[in-house]
Amino acid sequence: MRKLTGLERVTYILLFTILLIYALREAKHFLYPIALAVLFSYLLYPLVNFFEKPLRIPRAIAILLAISISFIVLYFAASFYGAQIKNMISDFPTIKKQAVANLKSFQYLIENKLHISVEEQERWLQQQITKGLESAGDILKVVSAKAIGTIEALLLIPIFIFFMLFYRERWRNFILMIADRPGSNSKLTDDLLNQISKVTTRYIVGVIIDVTILAISHTTFLTLIGLKYSIAIGVMTAMFSFIPYFGTLISGIVPLTFSLILSSNPYMPLFILLYFWFITFVDHNILLPTIVGGNVHLNPLITILSVIAAAIVWGIPGMIIIIPTIGVIKIVCDNVEGLEPYGYVLGVDTHPKALKKLKNIFAKIKEKEEDEQPES
Repeated sequence: MRKLTGLERVTYILLFTILLIYALREAKHFLYPIALAVLFSYLLYPLVNFFEKPLRIPRAIAILLAISISFIVLYFAASFYGAQIKNMISDFPTIKKQAVANLKSFQYLIENKLHISVEEQERWLQQQITKGLESAGDILKVVSAKAIGTIEALLLIPIFIFFMLFYRERWRNFILMIADRPGSNSKLTDDLLNQISKVTTRYIVGVIIDVTILAISHTTFLTLIGLKYSIAIGVMTAMFSFIPYFGTLISGIVPLTFSLILSSNPYMPLFILLYFWFITFVDHNILLPTIVGGNVHLNPLITILSVIAAAIVWGIPGMIIIIPTIGVIKIVCDNVEGLEPYGYVLGVDTHPKALKKLKNIFAKIKEKEEDEQPES
């Protein structure tokens, strides 16, 4: 058999990549509910396992109970958040009045600093609003079509979760049976499945805990600086953190926009910018490494590029799914002979977590103080 040249290999890889991306885009409404169902299955598995083993509840009933509990939690969370949004909507006349006053102040500031009259500014605003309204119809049609398709796809997720959890041993045995063929390593496959299960579960649970901590932190800060509707804005802002890297970076836009609309305090936007700079640093360097865990250390550049590519292919669901997917790929590459270079480029050198670094610093300071104390 003729050996492929380097150019032929590159051509085949590019062709395969193009066909794969095309297939993923075309089949996204079928594939991303399955991918999300896999993540949620890992999230619900500990609860299902608890119902099955210690409580001896039949598997089907245990899965239905776990799914029902998750829906009840989501329902109460949505009801609470909906009540906050309802309060905001009921105060819309007051919000509108404050927004108009803030806009006028901003217009006069521009007039004084840049010498652009208020009339010219309003003329420009009217032109932009007119252009926006002209294309609003087409945008609404596209958004409506995508929303309907998304809702239809999401309705299938509970069904997928049920069958994935119900037949979980069968999926695992299927993979092990393939790996048990001559020339394969079934023990390696078993170890990989255990690692993947551990890392995926820890990632999903960790991200939910991280978002909850950020929601409490954002709400507390916005309440302390006196921004109205702090709970609604704080929770909305924290939800962006489900999107890796970009979520925390862009989340500050939401409270910043509301502060410009709702508050007459000119220093509030500055406080918000400083807070979100600080919380982004804390989240990326302390919270995520500590909560989500260090079983898989991903290269930040690879992570950012993967999130961008996933957003292009699958939108927001792709941005949520891509990080555990890259983590799984890295685990496979690290453990399969011949794929180690790919695992190496996907990761980074492991260092002590930020909290451990801080503890080590304080421990050294304490030791130094004890050494400097004179002996009695």
